[in-house]
Amino acid sequence: MKNSISCPHCNSENTFYNVTCIKCKYYLRDRIFNIDLWSAISSLIDNPSTSFRNIIFSEHKNFIFFILLFISAKYLINVRLLAMISIGEFQTTVELLFSYLIILGLVCLYCIVFTLVYKILCHFNSIHFRFKDVFSLIIYSQVPYALGLIILFPLELVIFGDYLFSMNPTPFTIKGSIAYLFLVVEIGIIFWSIFLTFKAFKAHSQSLTFSILVTISFVVLFWTLLYFCSVIIFTI
Repeated sequence: MKNSISCPHCNSENTFYNVTCIKCKYYLRDRIFNIDLWSAISSLIDNPSTSFRNIIFSEHKNFIFFILLFISAKYLINVRLLAMISIGEFQTTVELLFSYLIILGLVCLYCIVFTLVYKILCHFNSIHFRFKDVFSLIIYSQVPYALGLIILFPLELVIFGDYLFSMNPTPFTIKGSIAYLFLVVEIGIIFWSIFLTFKAFKAHSQSLTFSILVTISFVVLFWTLLYFCSVIIFTI
């Protein structure tokens, strides 16, 4: 297996997330019971590889649903902005809460399905796999969107108000320089999340090529899903 380690005591091959050797019970690493949310987030900025390894090693994958709630709200905002670009001005009969629940459900479903597909890919590439590890890695790699919701979105609302989602006039017409600054930051959040997704798969698979291909697949399929959501949800 590619993502395995040898016991320093008896040289037996172990899955890289084992706490003790399967043969001699020698301790291979420190035991981690829970994920420290703030420590994990700060490590994603400073040392993402270490942060993702700790997430894998953690016995309890806590805060997953909490993060899902926040990133789904940011995805809903992105979907609405995509709808403005793809279909222009629109009137929708779908309530905001219902739209949010649709996005939340689709995000959960996509992450579950992609994790199961990833399991098949791991099998063919001789990579150890545990569902809870990969699912947690995917969710934590999307943390930049949660930070964007908490920090960036309130600033955008304060400056642009209802015109944030307007095509006539657009935010770029009202305050062009600030709007473009926010756009750069939004793009930065997307690329940061893509980078973290790659680092997450790399921490798990220990394979550079495999991680790149999986990351590209994840990002392309996910943004395709968001695009179709923007076309469907806001045209009902």
